[in-house]
Amino acid sequence: MGYPHQRQYAEPLLSMPSYTAASTLNDTTRQLCGAPYLDAEFANAVIREVVESERKAVPPSYGFDLDPVVRHCLRARRLLLIRYAIVTGLLVAGLCANPVVTIMWLVLCAAVVGLRSSAVRELPRPVRLAGLAAIGAVATCFVGYLLFQFLFASLLGSIGLSSSSDPFDDYGSSSRDLSTVFASGVQTVVLLAPIALAVATFLTLFLSRRHAYAILTTELAPGIAPVAPRSTNPRVEWRLGVVAAMQRGNICVQDVDPFAGAGWVEHSWSFATSLRSADGGGRVTLDTAALNQRVHQAVVRLRDESLTEGERIPNIYVVPYVAADGNRRNDDPLIDPQTRTPRTLASPETIAAIMLSPQGGLRHYLRAVVPANGKEIRTPDGRLVLPAQDSGIGVTAFIHLAVEGGMLYTEFVCTVMPQVHPLYQLVDNLRPENIPTRAALHTLSDFLRDTLQAPAHLVRLGWDTMRLPGRMARSTRRADEFRYYDYGAHFSVRELASQRPTVKFLQILDGEKYIKLLDRAVTEAVLDYLDEQGVDTTELRNAVTTVSIGNATFHGGQQSFGGRNTNVQNNAAPRATGGGTRA
Repeated sequence: MGYPHQRQYAEPLLSMPSYTAASTLNDTTRQLCGAPYLDAEFANAVIREVVESERKAVPPSYGFDLDPVVRHCLRARRLLLIRYAIVTGLLVAGLCANPVVTIMWLVLCAAVVGLRSSAVRELPRPVRLAGLAAIGAVATCFVGYLLFQFLFASLLGSIGLSSSSDPFDDYGSSSRDLSTVFASGVQTVVLLAPIALAVATFLTLFLSRRHAYAILTTELAPGIAPVAPRSTNPRVEWRLGVVAAMQRGNICVQDVDPFAGAGWVEHSWSFATSLRSADGGGRVTLDTAALNQRVHQAVVRLRDESLTEGERIPNIYVVPYVAADGNRRNDDPLIDPQTRTPRTLASPETIAAIMLSPQGGLRHYLRAVVPANGKEIRTPDGRLVLPAQDSGIGVTAFIHLAVEGGMLYTEFVCTVMPQVHPLYQLVDNLRPENIPTRAALHTLSDFLRDTLQAPAHLVRLGWDTMRLPGRMARSTRRADEFRYYDYGAHFSVRELASQRPTVKFLQILDGEKYIKLLDRAVTEAVLDYLDEQGVDTTELRNAVTTVSIGNATFHGGQQSFGGRNTNVQNNAAPRATGGGTRA
């Protein structure tokens, strides 16, 4: 996107980004697209946040495309609605055909599901054993009732009592035989109906899950052209178009977390440094844009071509980033009058103006990103040891540099985005030939719960589907009702799908490593620039040495290991010519 001095033509100060769908989906996008087929709560949360909140912004999408993710969430909800509608219809048919057996079956399902719940597992062992005994008694009564019906009907048929006495026997033998056959057939259907309906329920759940797994291994397979399911609602389609463009901006509209979408903060510090001249000649005036450019170059130098291929950090990049307050007036310049949603693209001129006025409602950061893309390992003679592998985590550093009140304020915040939850990585792990087996096992494990809760799921999903346009309209009315409205996003979809805390040891080590490298590159760049401008950096160097990174802190020869406490020393140290000592 560049810096002000790199652009020679005018463009809008604030605008909406353009969006072009990718020819293929990357790994993260595919995993997020598969998540709603594996986790219904994920789909519902995404739809509520992104679609129903019609005026709210979405955080910038780092390393994935939000548009197909939301579309697959809507599609997964429709498939679930169909699944539970069929299962509920089968339950209703069972109640009509044989209400006693169907009710006993539902009671048995409720007992088993309740006993398997987490709340019951926390009960004392005698209570749980009593529950098992109760379930056994219900199951015995259920099977006994079926056997009694079958044996009783067979006994009546064997002694001829199933035939009705007819005074006109000689005249209506043929019609009586037909009636007997019909009654026997109805009785058989009534007896076998619960079993047939149970089998039909199992097949419905199995086929539904097999279809969902097939989507993971076909439409969401690596290298396949993306499939973006369309919505039949024009209002939803319009909102998805706005979201697709909004995600590509450099402005994050958020009241709670200005770094939404980048993960969780793992390390941060901030310094306020007086701009006194090193020779005692008064205050030094700094060019904030030049300082930002120097830090930019220092971070990008980590992938410099002068480094060997093994030493370089591949794919590291730095771009401007703006954090904006979410609570704004309807006529705020940040609000697009056409879409009535926040503009999320700031021009270079806007970024330059924010640098000069850091006290406004927009705050500029440099966003330095070390993505999850790995690098291959080769021997000195070029033989491949290990191909490039995705580390699963992304490290992002946000650097804020502002001159106010004759002092330099430097803020460094580093976040780590954990890997996508292992459940959602099934998109890459599931083999197509294993789909029937996995669908059958999943159906067996959740058969009783799905049968019991099908009507509740149907009501909830149906209500959410019918009320979607109404909730979007209500969100719009709330935005227009008052002068101010919270346009900020509540959460990031990528963060919602992440596994936190990080559990893989190598990922923890990689996160700490890149945090330290970025921290060192930024502080050295700031110190070197201030030295060149003639600023006395003694105070800043002393403050830098008190920053604790990870579990090791170094202070003028004193070393503290094994804790995360920061020890602050106030004694003055001689002015150094190079960078401070860092861990």
